[in-house]
Amino acid sequence: MTQTAMDAAAFSEMKEIMGDSFKEIISMCLQSLPEQLSEIESAIQNDDADVVFNVSHKMKSSCSTIGAFGLAEIAEVVELIGRDGSANISSQVFNDLSNATQQVITILQAELQS
Repeated sequence: MTQTAMDAAAFSEMKEIMGDSFKEIISMCLQSLPEQLSEIESAIQNDDADVVFNVSHKMKSSCSTIGAFGLAEIAEVVELIGRDGSANISSQVFNDLSNATQQVITILQAELQS
C-alpha cells in the first residue's frame, strides 16, 4: 500500500461537499465494510473468484467515494486477482485489506461521534 487507508484531505473535502448526507454515507460504509471484508474472506476460503471480484469492486468504489484511497487501492489489487479468475489472495494482501478496513472503520466511527 503506497498511501494511508484514508486520505484526510479528501475525506474533509467530501464532508464539506456532501453536507448532512455525509453522515448517512458514513453509516452505510460502516455497515457494508465489515460485511464486504467477511464476504471476501469467505470467497477466498471457498475459491470463488467471482465473489472476490464483485465484492472487492464494490468495496473499492465505496471507499473511493469517501476518500479512503489507500483501502480502495488494496481492494483493487484483490479485484484484479478476482477478475483474472482467481481467488488466490495472499495472506499478506488479505491482512493489508483487513488492517486498512479497520483503520477506515475507526475513522468513520470517530466522525459519527463528533
